[in-house]
Amino acid sequence: MMMNNIEMLDTVKDFDALIEKANTIQSMCTDYKVPANSIRMTNKCNLKFGEEELPLSRLATGHLCGKLNVPSRYFTRLVDAHQEALAAANINCWLENDKRNLFLRGYAGMIRGVLSGSYSVYDAPEILTTVREVFDPQHFVLKGSFVNHERLHLRLVQKEMLDVEGEDLYAGITLDSSDVGRSGLSVKFFIWKQICTNGLTISKSAAKMFKQKHIGINRDDFAEGLTIGLNSFYNLKDKVAESINETRKIPVNSDLEKLMEEVKNATNLSDQATEKVIQLMQVKYAPNKWGLINGITEVAQDYTLETRLQLEEIAGSMLVG
Repeated sequence: MMMNNIEMLDTVKDFDALIEKANTIQSMCTDYKVPANSIRMTNKCNLKFGEEELPLSRLATGHLCGKLNVPSRYFTRLVDAHQEALAAANINCWLENDKRNLFLRGYAGMIRGVLSGSYSVYDAPEILTTVREVFDPQHFVLKGSFVNHERLHLRLVQKEMLDVEGEDLYAGITLDSSDVGRSGLSVKFFIWKQICTNGLTISKSAAKMFKQKHIGINRDDFAEGLTIGLNSFYNLKDKVAESINETRKIPVNSDLEKLMEEVKNATNLSDQATEKVIQLMQVKYAPNKWGLINGITEVAQDYTLETRLQLEEIAGSMLVG
């Protein structure tokens, strides 16, 4: 089984290069729709179907265990104890009586995902092409991205600065999707701070501009959803600017020990990371709730993409209004 790559945000700002990278990944992918009862796991924990025998990624292993109600921790424990034959026997016991169709997504000689037969293919290259068609490059620019064989993350921001005095803030969107079921396709309102490249994801329902699972999704639906979402984007800009101004008026707890505890409870950060948040607030930003939010989003850059997104959404939820 393969380890996943550590996911960090790429600051390359060339949209064409991003699409080219997505297409290169796509060229290394192969899909297989096969009946579950025609698949067997070998004693090397590879999947064998037809004339193919391929290893599974860690994510795909979890998918398969989940679909067969085999606890993934139990499976991994067997493999780690060099009991691969027993692990495979557990999987094969349930596969042989399973009449469902499974959708196996391959990449570079491995299985990257084990999905249901109803999964709709709408992959990163198609998504990026649609985004480029909807978002006018004269008004929006790419500020960050991540794409690999499992997921897509995109950050687009407006060229026009938000109307918040003394701040270098820009409104934009984040887009998340996965070709292998790690997430649905979603687009959210986003605030980007230019000097520090901090990101702030607004998590309220009104800021979710598009969301759909990879079931029945297609290009026309997504393009229409993005266009509708853009209308709410422009309405939301002024409201978020007002929220930021109000948040700047709110002082933080003057008791540093209690403030540390509040930040740790809200973010799940370590003591060291929490201290860094508070230090940034005090030295670089301002001793108010908006300064605290900025401290969190800057510290978020020290983490892998998954954790960074979580912290940015937590910070976004701290805005008042």
